[in-house]
Amino acid sequence: MAFARELFMVVLQTLDDELLKHRAEGLVCVGKRSRTILTKIGEIRITRRLYRKATNGKKARCRFLLDEALKIQPRRRVTHGLLRLMVSLSTRLSFRESAEVLEEAGFPRVSHATVHAEVRRYGELVKKRLENQRRLVFEFGQELSSPTGKKKVPFLILEVDGLLVGLQGGHGRKQEIKLGVAYEGWEIQGKQRKLQNATVMMGAFENGDDFWESFSACLSERYDFSVIQVIVNGDGARWIQEQAGVYFKGCIVQLDRFHLMRDLRLLFRNKAKELMSVLETGDIQVFMDTLESLEPEVPEKKRKLFNKLLRQCRKYPSHLVDYRSRLREEQRQGYFFSGLGVAETMVDKKLANRMKKRGMRWSREGAWCMALLLMLRANGQLHQWLEETSHEDIQNPVKEATIRKRIASRTLLQDPTWRHVCIPSLNGPTRPWKIALRALAGLAST
Repeated sequence: MAFARELFMVVLQTLDDELLKHRAEGLVCVGKRSRTILTKIGEIRITRRLYRKATNGKKARCRFLLDEALKIQPRRRVTHGLLRLMVSLSTRLSFRESAEVLEEAGFPRVSHATVHAEVRRYGELVKKRLENQRRLVFEFGQELSSPTGKKKVPFLILEVDGLLVGLQGGHGRKQEIKLGVAYEGWEIQGKQRKLQNATVMMGAFENGDDFWESFSACLSERYDFSVIQVIVNGDGARWIQEQAGVYFKGCIVQLDRFHLMRDLRLLFRNKAKELMSVLETGDIQVFMDTLESLEPEVPEKKRKLFNKLLRQCRKYPSHLVDYRSRLREEQRQGYFFSGLGVAETMVDKKLANRMKKRGMRWSREGAWCMALLLMLRANGQLHQWLEETSHEDIQNPVKEATIRKRIASRTLLQDPTWRHVCIPSLNGPTRPWKIALRALAGLAST
């Protein structure tokens, strides 16, 4: 390792000399500065040149070209390669365990606080990217598109659920992490079924509108929803059963069979299968009558669960019907349809293993950041994100959209058709202030 460090220092010195020869016009070398960095091969002290750009009376900005070339972050001792390893490892282990494993593997010693700080920093960058994407769609009305174009598939299945994790600062404080997974169907691999082109969304969203805005904005970049039948599966939460239809017009919403069967078993044990058999026939009225007739058998300690289940079934009777029986005959032909319920597995394997099962407690922002990094890992994008994300902040496309909006507004008075355009921020969410604005704009409330 000592030889590798010596060789690496020689290479860095040579690279710094080459950067001096090929520096941009206007950059003046004003001296050298030293710093210590932590790399995969150990601790190294390097000396590199400091440059200042010649300006006319303005305060000059200093730069280290070698730091920029190597993606060495200012005021941070850990290099980009070791940072990627730290953050990736922390999505599997606790911050303290991650630091210990790195030290045991022969890497430079870093504290668990350093690992935690880098996870927060990278998570905040992911959060900012999602927020920029959401604002472009729902505040500026821009249509997102990928370089490969939008896919036109017959079906897109969305399964959503939530997980409560403990918060720091007091016993009983909880934060819900919302999770959604979208996939195009199943691939049969022997006796197993694999989700086809799955996309996962996670985050500590404050409400259902924030979740659906971010999730739908992400999916709209990839899919053409004008020709897609969307199927939504989730438990009886209002943000799932009621708000999904606001963002995906004409979608089929189903009450998740796993949660329904779980509640029936807790209430009636052996009779749960009989109730589910009645439900599978599609006769909702018989199912409801049977469920209500069993009310006297419910013990007092389970009365609250029974009332909750009964309210959900009465509120969303059409959502009790299996989604497959609600598809048209021509939609079903030529496709394989399976039962739904993958969200529960996703919550357990992708989220709870890291954030709940070890008795951990989180700050709200820390839970946000970890959930977003786990999302990237579930989508197979974590390593690419860490590789491409530099120490500089993510560029904000909303600023560019704002400038274009101001330029366009200058010609509104000359063009009378401006009065007939839509108001993007009023489409979709059902928040009270938007309902009031719809009324002022002469739009029907939804």
